[in-house]
Amino acid sequence: MGERGLRVIREFQSYYDDLNGVRRAIVRRIPVAPGQRWLDIGTGDGWFALEIERVLSPRVVIGIDLARCEVELARQHAWDSHSRLSAFVQMDAYRLGFPSETFDGVGTFLALQDICLDLLSMRRLFGEINRVLRPGGWFALATTTPEDAETPSQKLALEIYQYIRAGFFTKAEIQEALERVGFEVEHLEFYPTGVNLEPEEAKAFIQFECDWLERAYGWRNKPDWQAVWARFEPRIRALGGLEVDAKVTFFLARKVRMVNPVPERLMELSREVRA
Repeated sequence: MGERGLRVIREFQSYYDDLNGVRRAIVRRIPVAPGQRWLDIGTGDGWFALEIERVLSPRVVIGIDLARCEVELARQHAWDSHSRLSAFVQMDAYRLGFPSETFDGVGTFLALQDICLDLLSMRRLFGEINRVLRPGGWFALATTTPEDAETPSQKLALEIYQYIRAGFFTKAEIQEALERVGFEVEHLEFYPTGVNLEPEEAKAFIQFECDWLERAYGWRNKPDWQAVWARFEPRIRALGGLEVDAKVTFFLARKVRMVNPVPERLMELSREVRA
């Protein structure tokens, strides 16, 4: 990657760190009292957990991620931010290493499509979140719903994400999964982030996303970024850019009952079918 590509990635990362204040706006919609315990699933760079710490004044925030490199980055951000309440650990979101009813709230920010491959795995994730939440606890879910993309550029960004690594779920699928495992959706809102990458910025972003798979998860069968760029370049240039994560869908759900988790064997069978 040339110097311009590196600059683009740095600028995009700087944008993502702030995300036009969307994380802060979402956290402020969560009706919780100070001194509670929170869990951030798929914490990535840790910014959502740190925003919870800044805005909600919890007792503690624990961020978990399967990728060690992401956990290390989140710890660095916590250090740079002089965090005193947030801790970050490597952990599988489907096997949370916490006793039942440990947390007052659980959040996840733009990580659902990276964690869950299908509806069964999403229900299993939500069931595990239900398990570690106390009765009446909050689940703050920020994601992207494909049917709510507003422009051709936003729709193309979702298509590229799906082509590289990620799947997305509709609002109806998410709500059905939440209700099936004991949640009640109390609030649904959309937040624009305002991002619009120019074509060369989109090229650097595609390279970053493809390379990230190997860095984060050791996935050597990653897509070749040059092939991905060649496939989508004409459409990106025709649209004049790429609106990546331009619109965030926020679900605020409350735990209203405990349910039995999805059996592990069903998850194994689901993975075998996909394979």
